[in-house]
Amino acid sequence: MTKTLKTIAIGTSLTAASDGVVRTGVTLARATGASVWLVHAYLPIAMAPGVGLDAEWLEEQRKTLHELLVSQALRTGLSALAGFSPHQVCLGIGSAHRTIVDLAQSVQADLVIVGTAESHGILGSTADRVIRKAPCPVLAVRSETAFPPVRVEIPVDLSPISAHALREGLGFLAQIGAPAAETEVLFVLNPFEVGGSINFTPEQIQRFAGEELGRFLTANLPENPPANTRPGTTRVRSGYEREEILAALKERGADLAVLGTHGRGGFERLMIGSVAAGVLRSASCNLLIIPPAAPLRHEPESAGWSPVAVEDPVPAGHV
Repeated sequence: MTKTLKTIAIGTSLTAASDGVVRTGVTLARATGASVWLVHAYLPIAMAPGVGLDAEWLEEQRKTLHELLVSQALRTGLSALAGFSPHQVCLGIGSAHRTIVDLAQSVQADLVIVGTAESHGILGSTADRVIRKAPCPVLAVRSETAFPPVRVEIPVDLSPISAHALREGLGFLAQIGAPAAETEVLFVLNPFEVGGSINFTPEQIQRFAGEELGRFLTANLPENPPANTRPGTTRVRSGYEREEILAALKERGADLAVLGTHGRGGFERLMIGSVAAGVLRSASCNLLIIPPAAPLRHEPESAGWSPVAVEDPVPAGHV
């Protein structure tokens, strides 16, 4: 991320699967020096139908859950982090996504971490809702062993919001010390863009898109960036965004995908937010989801690049 990662909020379900999610946060904290907050949400359960909740029983439930939280912090190494305080392990009453988002807001978190491999359709509920509501980037963890990442895919659509996601993603990788040599920036040409041009052949459009992608990347990197922070490759694929992104992730065996939550819209291109939701449900790798920067959230979506924007069109067959 472009700003220093100082505070991380982790949502846990207290299951064995969530241990890996917490350990991923611990790995991040060790690499960046960030402080970590661990939160679990629960709903009080009545002892029997029609029977009111007993205050003593409720307190016992709270104590039991808090003990489980403390135990998870111990076995995952969270409590051994420098500067860790017991009050950074907390319980919340209510829905999981709201509890996680509220904590992130209250501690001014720079990153939220949630799991995606747990039961109860978490991608359709907790993780998905956290991503929609969180005030900061969200790391959705599927595999603890794939972190820190080596092979990273950053799909872009050349819009300002996409540019922001690219910069944030590269900043995140730099902070955790991930080498950029295996990072690829991907642009997907929609079939409407390839087949709808009367001035250019598909090969020309592919070439123009590659050139524009190169300019986009250069414009969004700092001047003379260190060699280990510049993405190793760029690529243009043709097809529908979600399917092509998923295919690229599978082909490369990606450890992490970095996605923005909004971008170009309109008939000729799906909004990247919709694409991100589809990738979330189907990708087998971890995902870093970047919300738009505050100044960009209410701006009209950019039309971005299209082949008809290229000046001095060249007739087909004359390159």
